[in-house]
Amino acid sequence: MPASDSPIDHRRHRQLGRALAGEGRRRVVAIGVGGALGTLARYGTERVLATASHGFPWGTFAVNVTGSLVLGAVLTLVLERWPPTRYVRPFAAIGFCGGFTTFSTFVVEVDRRAWAGHVGVAAGYVVASLAAGLVAVTAGVALARVGVPRRRGHAPATSGAGAPVHRAAEPLGTAERTNR
Repeated sequence: MPASDSPIDHRRHRQLGRALAGEGRRRVVAIGVGGALGTLARYGTERVLATASHGFPWGTFAVNVTGSLVLGAVLTLVLERWPPTRYVRPFAAIGFCGGFTTFSTFVVEVDRRAWAGHVGVAAGYVVASLAAGLVAVTAGVALARVGVPRRRGHAPATSGAGAPVHRAAEPLGTAERTNR
């Protein structure tokens, strides 16, 4: 079969190879190591906080809320407080928190409880998870800003009333360009 008839687009493979070469490859390793550690931490937490099949899923609730706190703190430290770094954000925010927290398990647990007739538990779990997650990420941001001096030349965005504005995390490509 001629190369042009091949179902594999070799140009895309070369582009991927260049993207993962050198610095990009080290970031991928940082994400993978962080993800492996986060996954193991989630597994351990869920084993310790085992839940009855249709009771409130404390294990997943705990990892998602704790992960929100950690993510708020880590991103604030990386983006506002610490000098630019190449590996902390990929390791801790993308890898560890990505491996530790679990949206898919959250959704499955809500669905299983609702289908088993435990609609109140399912609804309470959704509301509690969203509320606690928002409180936790806000607390993580606040904790990271207490006692850690702001990076020189960096002032957080503020609203017209002077209150800090919580900006969404930068797109993944932006972090690579700014070496955070």
